[in-house]
Parts: sequence; C-alpha cells; structure tokens
Amino acid sequence: MLQADPIHFEAEMFFNKYPHRANFSFTDAIGTDLGTQTAQFGAKSAKVSVQGYEGNVFEISLANPDLWSPNPSLAPLFVPPVATDRVLPVVPQVGLMGEKSLWAITLPEGTRFYGMGEKNLAEFELSGQRTRFWNTDVWSDFPAQQWGSSPTDPPYFSTPYVIAHTGDDWLGFLLHNPYPAFMETPGMDESRVFVEWQRTGNDLILGSEGGEPHLWILTADSLAELTRNFQRLVGVTPVPPIWSLGYHQSRWGYGGHEDLMKLDAAFADHKIPCDGLWMDLDYMDGYRIFTTSEAAFPDGPKATADALAKNGRRIVPIIDPGVKSDPGYSVYDDGSKKKVWCLNPEGNPYIGLVWPGETVFPDFTLGRVRDWWAAYATKFRTLGYAGCWLDMNDPSTGPVDPYGMRFGQGTEPHEAHRNQYGLGMQMATHSGFLAHSPNERPFILSRSGYTGSSQYAAIWTGDNLSNYFYLALSIPTSLGLSLSGCPFNGSDLAGFGGDVTDQLMIDWTKAGFLFPFLRNHCNRGQREQEPFAFPKGVMGIIRHYIRLRYKLIPYLYNLFIQQESAGDPILRPLLYEFDGDDLAKVKDQFLVGPSILQAPFVTENTKKRTAILPGEDPWYDASNGSWREPGVITATKSNDSTPLFIRAGAIVPMQRGTPVDNHKELREIDLHVFIPPKWSGNVTYEYSADDGISFDYRSGGRSTLRIDLVAVDGHIAITTAETATGFGPISPRFVFHGAPASVRLDSTAPTLIDDFTVMTGKKVAVRRTA
Repeated sequence: MLQADPIHFEAEMFFNKYPHRANFSFTDAIGTDLGTQTAQFGAKSAKVSVQGYEGNVFEISLANPDLWSPNPSLAPLFVPPVATDRVLPVVPQVGLMGEKSLWAITLPEGTRFYGMGEKNLAEFELSGQRTRFWNTDVWSDFPAQQWGSSPTDPPYFSTPYVIAHTGDDWLGFLLHNPYPAFMETPGMDESRVFVEWQRTGNDLILGSEGGEPHLWILTADSLAELTRNFQRLVGVTPVPPIWSLGYHQSRWGYGGHEDLMKLDAAFADHKIPCDGLWMDLDYMDGYRIFTTSEAAFPDGPKATADALAKNGRRIVPIIDPGVKSDPGYSVYDDGSKKKVWCLNPEGNPYIGLVWPGETVFPDFTLGRVRDWWAAYATKFRTLGYAGCWLDMNDPSTGPVDPYGMRFGQGTEPHEAHRNQYGLGMQMATHSGFLAHSPNERPFILSRSGYTGSSQYAAIWTGDNLSNYFYLALSIPTSLGLSLSGCPFNGSDLAGFGGDVTDQLMIDWTKAGFLFPFLRNHCNRGQREQEPFAFPKGVMGIIRHYIRLRYKLIPYLYNLFIQQESAGDPILRPLLYEFDGDDLAKVKDQFLVGPSILQAPFVTENTKKRTAILPGEDPWYDASNGSWREPGVITATKSNDSTPLFIRAGAIVPMQRGTPVDNHKELREIDLHVFIPPKWSGNVTYEYSADDGISFDYRSGGRSTLRIDLVAVDGHIAITTAETATGFGPISPRFVFHGAPASVRLDSTAPTLIDDFTVMTGKKVAVRRTA
C-alpha cells in the first residue's frame, strides 16, 4: 500500500536529477493488442490493462495494491466510448524501480516534440530536453541569479503531456498520475553537449516518481486533430464571462476604495477600456484570507463594487491557500474545529511560513474540505468581488520543507498530491462561486494547477520580470500551455518585478495585446505600469492596442466559443494551421485563432526582424493595407505599428468604430473580409453572440449567423443564414479589405461605402456595406 512515511522520497527534491532507465526492471509482456495481462518486473509483478477508445485514444495502466493505491487524480478525464478494434500505435517498454515507473518509447529519428504544458525552457520545440513536473514557487525555490534572466524548470504548473511529430503522424502522451513526473526527449542538439551525460537517450522517456501508472496515448493526422482530442479528454474550457477577456489592471500596492476609484476615473478620463481592477494582499486584514480590511474599504467592498459597476468595472482580489494560524481568527478556528488542515508526521496541523507568518493549509484532496472552502468562497462573492485570483497554491510554504505537509488526514505523503493542490483549490472555489450565482459564469485565475485545470480556471504564468528575456519567453510558454489543454492563459504584461522601460512597455503591449488573458501587473516599489503613468506618446501607443483588443473582442470571444465546442486553442503555433519544416521551431511568432498572425519584436535594440508568412496565399499587412506574398519577409520596427498579418479569405468579426470604454456589442458588428486581388476560394464562418455572462447559451440563449463566401478571381458572393436566434437578431455590416472586383450579398448587389480603419499602423482604405 501507499507508504505513510515519505522519507524515501526526500532526496528527489533535486530539480536537475532524474531516474535512469538502467536502474529499472523491465517487462516485455506488453503487445499491441488490447486486453489485460500480468507482467513480471524482476521480483515484482503487476496487472497490465490496455484499453482502446474512439478517436484513436488508448490507455495503458498498471495495478498492484502492494505497490500503489488507486490513482488519486482529482479531476476526471472525459473518456471516449470504448473501441475494441484498435491496435496500439506504439508499444512502450515498461519498467519499475520500487514505486517509480518508467515508459520508454522508440520513435523514428528526427521526431520533434512539443507541449509539456507550462515550461520556462525558452523553446517551443523540445527535443533533447530533460524535465520534471513538480509545481514550484519559482522565486522562492530558485536563486534570483537564475530566474532573473534564465530558464527555470520546473515552474508553477504541471501537465505531464508531450506531443511527438514523427513526420507522418502526431502522437500525444499523457501521464495521468499526480505524483511528480519526469520526461526525457531524444534529439539533443550536439552543440549543447559538453560532457557525455548531457546527451539524452534515443528513446522518449516518460516516468512517475510514484503512484499507480497510467499512460494515455493519442494519435492523429494533424496537430489540430490531436489537440482537439486531447482537450476533450482533459476537459474543455467553458466559455468565460466576456469581461474576463478585457484588459485588467493590477498592482501589489493598491490600497482599497480610494485607489480603485482613482484608477476608475483615470481610465475613464483617458478613454482607455478596462474591465478589471485587481487587489493584491493589501486589501486583507493582516493577510488573513476571506477578510477585508476596514481601512481599505471603509464602507465595505460592496459599495466600491457598486460604484465601479457604473463604468462596467469589477474588483478581482487575491486569495492564498495559507490560513493564518491565529486562535480567534474565525476561519482558522472553524477549520481547526472541522479538522480541515493538512497534517504533519506528528499528527498536528502542518505549519508553513507565508505572508501571514505561521500558516495552515486546507487539505483540498478531501471532498468535505473542498465543500468547507466552497462555503467561504460563496460568502466571499457576496461582498461584491466579481472573481478571484488564486496565488501561492503550488503550494508555497515559504522556507519550510513542504514534505512535512501530508494529505488524507495525514495518511498520504506530500508528493502524492502536491501537483494537484492548486487544482483542488480551483475546484473548491469554482463550486463556491457557482453556489452564489448558479447562472453566472465564474472567473478564476490561478498560478498553479494540473491536468484538468482547464475546466475551472484561467492560468497566468506566475512571477516574471520586466526584461526582454521574459517578453520572449511568454510566447513559447503560452503556446506550450495552449497545446497541453490550458488555452486560457497569459503572462503578466510588462513584467511583475523590476522597472519597465518605455520601449519594453511598448514592445510587450504590442506582443501580448491579443493573448487569451491580458493583465498588467507589477510589484510594489517598482515603476508604476498603468498606461497613463507613461509619457503621453507612450500612453497613446498602449491605449491604441488596448482599444484594438476591444475592437477584436467579438473575434476573441468566438474563439472561446469554438474552444468549448471543438477544443481548438486561442493562441496557436504556425504549424497548427500550416505545413512546413521551416515552422517546426518558430518560437517568436504565433497565430491568434486561424486568421491573425503576429510576429512581434521581442529582442532588445532590434530594428529589423525576419518573419515567416506560411502557406501559399498572400497575407494582409495590417499596418498599411498591402498584400504580402508568402515566404520569409523582413519587418522594420516602428513604435506605431507591429508585424500583424491576416490570412487570405479570413472573415474577422470586430466591434464598430474605435472602442473608448469597455462596452461590448456582439450583435451589431462589422464582419471584416480579407480577399486579395483576383483571389479564388471558398470560406465558411459561423459567428455567435450571447449575453456574455450567463449560462443561458446552453439552453438556447445564443444567436448564430452562418456566412458562406465564394470568391472567383476577386469577385465575391456571400450568403448569410441565421441558424439560431436565441439572443436576438445579429445585424452585420461587411467591411472589405482588398478592393474586391464585385460583391453580391444574399443574391443582391449591395451599395458599398468608402471608409477607412486603423489597425496596427496608418489608416487603410476599406469599402463597407451600409
């Protein structure tokens, strides 16, 4: 059975040492056929089950009650129907070393690797890597000399999932077991090998430090198909409240009502859209969670929330899991009475040292404890807070050794659940928010998490610094999360720590303004980062790109609708939509949905950069309205513009005009059509609108307009059809980029009006319907 004493595991705290296959006993009993068998591993044996499911999904699991308790994963997988006519696409070698398990998979030479969830490796393609999956508090667990401008691994969030592209096929491998995991990918770049042991092996290695082994294998013909199937397996992201897709302003140091009202007035005065004002630790009473300082909110946070609601803004405060160990503090007393805390080996509540000093930690592995927390989350929502931000849930214990924190009333070791501690906190908070407002979509942001977090929370990539290393890092990190089942993610705009320069603020805004989650957050004592804290010219650029995000909110929102229905991520690598060996390692470009390509400047003091425009059709240059031929291009840096391109044949929904506040109109919209001269092709696009806040869309409260476009030598014919009207009629105008030779709309020739728009540069001429 599972060991109660975790001493055997403590040596594994090293982040840069990994179990080696030579120390494992292997079996050769597993074949390609489905079914069950008994496998021998030296002196040990295990029951091996191989199952197949529709959609080319497979599971291999091992069971031996003398070695492992049943899989303790909190979040369920959404397993497709069983398919008995499947054959395993690859046959792993399986080895055991004590409670540890290892899978060795032989793949063709030249296989490339992607995914791995949140990784700060500064690479998109992940050949030749050794990595661990163990949620850390990066700034506490690594030296500042490292995290200042170098990769840190492992980071805050663990998804032990890796994608392999063999050249012909795409395969996904998921270790579904919350114990710490490790991976090794073949294909080492020899320039990185200085001593022999730095070279990774010839096989893909996947392993777990303990726990019942469960390996899921997915296969597909494309990265898109693979990602959709994986997202459905681990759980799609429900369509979030539309306000969560806006711009958010945060700082450790906002003191409460007075600061929030000043921010509200400043955003209104400068006509900068903003949906969320965020509160760090300062709003609490002595860092006691689920409390609010009377000094911060003299009339209570509800009065402030009501005042901010006049401009459509919401308060989003931080919540940490650590509860101050303080007799007389009601949350602590109640939790102690109900025995909800994680215990130490002596059977007493485990104590860590976090913001309040000595703290205890709820044991989110227990359903009754999640219910206890959910009740507090419900009360928390009644105070007027619209969402929350779950921090320090790695769990961070400060300088205290976390291995003394045990779960399951002290019967389960720390490593059994650490990786999913943040997930349990998300589940409990999500449940409490739903209890408060059953027909309102919750919004929760979390630092840590695990496989399945996509169902409950958005993820931000944790503490970062105001430097170009972290700006460049934000792209491959977000893409890795997007391919690994966490599409609602983003990094802190302009960096949390350090003083941002004017130029870095401009560059980061232009690179990140269309990330799924957009929050400007900084540390106290650092330079202020609000848009209006910068010189007028800098503020104008920041404001323009925030407004452009709001103009594109209908497009972003529909990407989230498609995510819930199909599983496609919002941010995508180029090879998600296009073929080409030159796309395999691109880490400084990305797609926003299928239609928008960004190639931002992410390197300091760079005046020019090359970019790849993939495919065979021209791309629309949003800076000047020209069409660029596909291939490698050179872009020149300017403060006003940024390299942003739109795909030929794209239909991109946008709000009309220039948004100057956070109002979001989803029914009276402009559908921007991008057709190169003499282009021929067929396009189908479905645009949907709903109230953006409730779950009514699940019971008919959504309207959908289908647009079919046929272009022949630049002559365009468009037909529209309302396929759902539950949110009322959608009234589109069509805006044409590229001067089509002729236009027919629903069998008539519409009157076209000369107009202009501004996207990422100068005014560009367009023609639109009335």
